[in-house]
Amino acid sequence: MSRRALVTAGAMLGMFVAAMDVTAVGTAMPTIVGALGGLALYSWVFAAYQISFVVTTPIFGRLADIYGRKRIYLIGILSFIAASAMCGLAHSMGWLVLFRLLQGLGGGAILPIALTIIADLYPVEERLKIQGLFSGVWGFAAIVGPLIGGYLTDHLTWRWIFFLNVPIGLVTTLVITLVFDEPPHVRTGTVDYPGIAFLSGSVIALLLLLFWGGNAFRWASPQTAGLVALIAALLLLFIRAEMRGESPFIPFSLFENRVITVAAAGGFLIGTSMFGAIAYIPLFVQGVIGTTATAAGAVLTPFMVMWTVSSIVGGRLALVWGYRPCIVGGMSLLVAGFLLLTRLTPQAAFATVFADMAVLGAGMGLTATLFIIAMQNAVERPLRGLVTSINIFTRNLGSAIGVSAQGAVLVGILDARLQGLAGQGSSGLPRTVNPEMILDPGLRLTGAGHAAMQQALAQALHGTFLLGLILVMIGLVTVVVFMPAGSVTELVHAAPAGGGDGG
Repeated sequence: MSRRALVTAGAMLGMFVAAMDVTAVGTAMPTIVGALGGLALYSWVFAAYQISFVVTTPIFGRLADIYGRKRIYLIGILSFIAASAMCGLAHSMGWLVLFRLLQGLGGGAILPIALTIIADLYPVEERLKIQGLFSGVWGFAAIVGPLIGGYLTDHLTWRWIFFLNVPIGLVTTLVITLVFDEPPHVRTGTVDYPGIAFLSGSVIALLLLLFWGGNAFRWASPQTAGLVALIAALLLLFIRAEMRGESPFIPFSLFENRVITVAAAGGFLIGTSMFGAIAYIPLFVQGVIGTTATAAGAVLTPFMVMWTVSSIVGGRLALVWGYRPCIVGGMSLLVAGFLLLTRLTPQAAFATVFADMAVLGAGMGLTATLFIIAMQNAVERPLRGLVTSINIFTRNLGSAIGVSAQGAVLVGILDARLQGLAGQGSSGLPRTVNPEMILDPGLRLTGAGHAAMQQALAQALHGTFLLGLILVMIGLVTVVVFMPAGSVTELVHAAPAGGGDGG
């Protein structure tokens, strides 16, 4: 095996362990809460990781451009390993939340820099041919993560979900340390500390608003207004710092390139739409159609499989047709997939949802990875880490916003429907209703009451799918109108370096 192939395998392994950790932890959380207590901190085990991951992604991407990929990647993976070990040793929920925050810091370096290393190793033509591997890592992790998490929790202990990251991470560290021969790095620019501080502060405030809004306080409240004002003030300070700085954290001149602007906007829109659908489709399958939790989780399998397959096909088609036709086709498939979701009813067959998710997965495969490669290909090597992290940052920020927005739509419609049904004597529902009634077999409902709950939940989820449809339609229009035409080679800014091959 060549040195380049070994480095690619090491980078992919790092991506896999970071992706698998997220899905495996979700499976074990009920057991973790039972062991450590602290139910009030349940959501913060996820929120702490998400906040630190999203905030640090663009920071590490820029640092990799300034100081070199290898050094920053090793800092990230070693931080992830150490934090994983601490998570496994945690003896209270408070400490677990803190260690998850530290784990997210390392995760924020692993993904963007791994993709940047691969972009440095392969010319764009080769990257497009192997891009299915990128998506395959995430798809495989999403499928096996819950299985591994469940097995370790049931047969060993939940702590091994975190301990397992240590040997895998050390293998990755060893490969990158010994095999990756990074070309001599010339330091480009300085660290823009004010820009980093203002952007990080605004993103943290936004994520806190999304996590707390509608839960810790109402959306229409002084707390919401205060956080919105803080976000706006920090963003204004960030813009001012970037416009005046000699070496800005995010050079606004990047967005004069339409490929960069459209790909970043597209990544944000598929983040806001798709990840909300991924979160709520299992709820539809289990709560509305009435399948088991296992079947609800399995409904995501065709999405992940088709994402990988269409990534492979899309990369090869892009070499022939260019980015624009493939991405337009992918966005069209996403529109078609969401249109199909809006037509789902309580009588829908499980196979119908399965097929709908396959359509959405095909659309994601033709858009998500092509957006990243198009951005990497549109800039010179010294900015490749930054644009890669911008794509991941916008998509993950969109994901947080989308899940929150679609959740607000779901709760608003469901509450209105249930309160209306509860007052009807013929509905079969008690005066006080709880959405958990439809998911908890211990809460007995009459046949009429169960059917009424199913219909109410279906209508609420229809609202979330409709919002997703609107967002991907905006994305389709954006790509059709603004994405530059031309072949892959015509949109190259500079020929990718092939450093680190060695064979």
